[in-house]
Amino acid sequence: CAAPAEFDRSPPRFFLLTMATSRAVLACALAAIPAFGSWPKLKRFQPRFDVHPNARIDLDMEEILNKLEKAPAVGDFDGAIAIYSSGGDSKDIIAATLESLATPGATTMASDTWYPVYKAYWGSQINYADTFVQDAASGTLPAEMKKELIKKGIVYQGLWMQVVHNLDKGQRDCDVKFWDTGMAYYYGSLEGEYQTSADNAAKGNLLYALAQKRCAEFGTCATTTDSSTIAAVNDKVQSAAIDGSENYLYHQVACNDAGLELAFKGMVSQMTVPLVQGMLKYAWKADPAQSGGSCAGQAGNDAATVATNDGSTGDCAKSWAEGWAFAAAVLPQVHKCDATAATTIRANLDVASTTGPMKDGVAAVKTAIESVYDCLGISCTDVGAYQSSGVVYAGMDACTFAPSNDVDSTTSSGATVPMDTDSAAHRAGAALAGAVVAAAVIA
Repeated sequence: CAAPAEFDRSPPRFFLLTMATSRAVLACALAAIPAFGSWPKLKRFQPRFDVHPNARIDLDMEEILNKLEKAPAVGDFDGAIAIYSSGGDSKDIIAATLESLATPGATTMASDTWYPVYKAYWGSQINYADTFVQDAASGTLPAEMKKELIKKGIVYQGLWMQVVHNLDKGQRDCDVKFWDTGMAYYYGSLEGEYQTSADNAAKGNLLYALAQKRCAEFGTCATTTDSSTIAAVNDKVQSAAIDGSENYLYHQVACNDAGLELAFKGMVSQMTVPLVQGMLKYAWKADPAQSGGSCAGQAGNDAATVATNDGSTGDCAKSWAEGWAFAAAVLPQVHKCDATAATTIRANLDVASTTGPMKDGVAAVKTAIESVYDCLGISCTDVGAYQSSGVVYAGMDACTFAPSNDVDSTTSSGATVPMDTDSAAHRAGAALAGAVVAAAVIA
């Protein structure tokens, strides 16, 4: 199809085409794209291409979780890594292996917004997510720690970046198939299609499921802590994904609209919220000063000593490792905002520490991460308060300052080092995702 001869770029008619040109562009675009509704939905999201082989990656993840958690294969690390590397029983109907998704090589994501940030933080390791998983599997950490680092590293580092990469490339290249692929990795196949409100509940093990689990613990579900209602994160991500697909990418006539890029940035910010929530949860549980946590009496102990003192429960080792797994998934973004905040978080949660879990206490970690909310494009309201049965844990109330996109706040978090991608754009993206809503086992 020939390109239109000329656009009238004088405002406010920048995106208005003549009738003939409009018909020509739409004919070209739609001829190359499958008809709307050709493939089963992923929850409410309608893919334009058959990305269900990508979504089935959660079948491999399910097998890995069985190897790590369920009898008779409890702690079968070799079996879990074999599935990670080569695929499991369903590999013939899955588009990739989890290891291949965590090993993008030097060029695949080089032009992305976020991969270079993560790569740089992890010492210029090209396959940093795979390194995290493989080091956990082959290392000498206690078994309870290894399990948590493997399963969370696979999804919250390797797969999380694949979602971001595909959404990024989709909006940059005006390619709806990449956008669809990103959402396939976000949901997974086990979540199924949305038919009734009961389908908001998580059924899978990927990023949609994480947001549902965390909303129940931080009061950020549509009905506070009821995870059978949709998490605010999932509502915003899903709505922005639908908006980007239907109003920008599908017809391929508005891909240069700033709204598409802002939607992408807002989605990344929202996808970061459950990582922050997970880090805060396990920072509290791993703090020896919290009598109701997992690590009382374990101050100053290294990983091996913690595991020995745990005995058969493994509680402290598990909580410490979970805190580190979530921290590792978000630290590159934190470091980009404020290196000091990142140093504080890592010093308290890195399982390689010889000074024990949470040496400075949960308040130090909470203060550090909250100081960069504005830069991350998230808010106090997004994150909420860590709680159980409606009772907020000591020191875990939602913060009361706010980034400018938080409708419940009046003062800034005080972050002074914006992302290269510009925190104002992040806030605009988060605000856009919210506006779209108004208009429309691992964890």
